[in-house]
Amino acid sequence: MNTKGFLYGLRQSMTIGVGYAPVALTFGILSLKSGLTVWESGFMSLFVFAGASQFIAIQLIGQGATIWVIGITTLIVNIRHILMSFSMIRFFSGISLGKLVLLAQGITDESFVLNSKLLEEIPTSEERSKVALGVNLGSFSFWVVFTFIGAWLGNKINIIFSGFDFALLALFIVLTISAVNRDNLLTYLIAGLFAVFFRMLIPGKAYLLLSVILASALGAWVGQRKRAN
Repeated sequence: MNTKGFLYGLRQSMTIGVGYAPVALTFGILSLKSGLTVWESGFMSLFVFAGASQFIAIQLIGQGATIWVIGITTLIVNIRHILMSFSMIRFFSGISLGKLVLLAQGITDESFVLNSKLLEEIPTSEERSKVALGVNLGSFSFWVVFTFIGAWLGNKINIIFSGFDFALLALFIVLTISAVNRDNLLTYLIAGLFAVFFRMLIPGKAYLLLSVILASALGAWVGQRKRAN
């Protein structure tokens, strides 16, 4: 039987990396316009690795926000990762806490969707952890390297660009669609309907978290009823 490990995950991460590259370049360029240096921009991606939250952070930095405002705002935006972590833990029974912490650091919207799809087909926790590490590290490397490149380019030449705003969202949509199947289609549809409904009632981004929690709970309940029957 063919075993799948770190290199397999690394190869699979290329699909995310291709989407990350233009977004990370954009972040690197925009971060300079918000007052960061090339090194500060690159180190933010290296130590934070938070995608959309980094764009929010540099906007707040450019507006002179305090560190507390920046921290709390990005925490709220990223709180969905708690749900992702709970969802992923089922793949890693018996894995040490240290490895789990390392894997958790690499969770993004895109790596979560890709890992959720890949790990279903892998039989052991040890193999899954290696594949997930490959996916996460590959995605992380693309994000950091292209942030540095974007910041370096932004420091050398005056770049005027448009059309990148949708890139990260488009990548997530493609990966999500590829993960949808007959078993989880209902949960995705319910989440979408909840999101539309709560968006009209709740200001800010809290409606996203609420819709995901309710749809996940309902989807789990429906799945349990089906297995019971």
